Amino acid sequence: MKRYFQQTISDRELQQLIQWRKTSELNDTVFQEIEDDKNIRKALITNQWEDNSEEWQQLLSRIKPTARKFYISRKTLYLITISAAAILLLLGFSLGMFFNHTRFHEKAAQKGYTYIFSPRGQRTKVILPDKTLVWLNAESSIQYPVSYNQDQREVYLVGEAFFDVKKNPDIPFLVSTTELKVKVYGTSFNIKAFPDEEYIETTLIEGKLSIIPLNRHNKENQEIYLKPNEKCVYEKDADKLTTRQMVDKSLSEQGQTPKISDVKPVKSKIIIEDNVDTEKEKLWKDGKLIFKNESFDELAVRLERWYDVKLHFKDEKMKSYKFTGSFEKETINQAMDALQISSQNSYRYEIIFRDIYLKSN
Repeated sequence: MKRYFQQTISDRELQQLIQWRKTSELNDTVFQEIEDDKNIRKALITNQWEDNSEEWQQLLSRIKPTARKFYISRKTLYLITISAAAILLLLGFSLGMFFNHTRFHEKAAQKGYTYIFSPRGQRTKVILPDKTLVWLNAESSIQYPVSYNQDQREVYLVGEAFFDVKKNPDIPFLVSTTELKVKVYGTSFNIKAFPDEEYIETTLIEGKLSIIPLNRHNKENQEIYLKPNEKCVYEKDADKLTTRQMVDKSLSEQGQTPKISDVKPVKSKIIIEDNVDTEKEKLWKDGKLIFKNESFDELAVRLERWYDVKLHFKDEKMKSYKFTGSFEKETINQAMDALQISSQNSYRYEIIFRDIYLKSN
């Protein structure tokens, strides 16, 4: 196991490790726990934990296989999966994220907010009090105050959502993310703002909206207007730019869309793309995962959320493979078979519970 995390494991040892994980739920859970805990993983790799029976017992005490129970409901918006296939989630990422979101939901409720979370492997449709429709992609959430639609319409988004906003010229609709706001009056658009991704993408399908970036003091900068079939790509980790550096104020006031040429030659933070193909942003809410000339590395992230799995690349060069296609009703096995065939069988894969191991041929 140590050589696996050191990335020095041989093919034979990898097969032995895979077989060991298959032997029992406990073995697989121990592996997943170590893989998800960077402190334990580091201790194991540096020989600081290998023979420490006390830490081993503490680890085992956190691992208790539980009977199979499923609570799956798009209406209640929460998924709890406790089974041999899902015990990985219990001790690793997903159930931890579930409890975090549950605690967050409780705190939000105490402060007068409605909180809705769509777990990995799920897409969720929400109808807001003003009849605005929201589709939440996997691993995404929104919250809004109980006073919503009284004197304001503002929702807070983490992850990806498609909005079809009910028109109300008297009360504009606002979507707030960590680094920008989107202001609309009645339109349909998609926002992708996952915390672990480098960019926030806003794509306008129809209508009109504006992007309001926030500076490092959380103050609003000048609005940037989008037209249908335009996408705003906002680089989160770039240096914060002032309003003057970011966009010509006069253009925004006239309702014109700033282009790259309108931005001063400093470190770029915002890019406006026009005439974009919006299929990917429109159709995921209908259960269709579309990818066009997308690297395996990028596609893997979307597959992980879409199917609630984890992909492990044995060879880094595989991450640069490019794929074009779509999945709609395919299972994860069918999806992986299709990708394998389209790559001319240049790699092979093995699925163990919710882990998928990929290796070049």
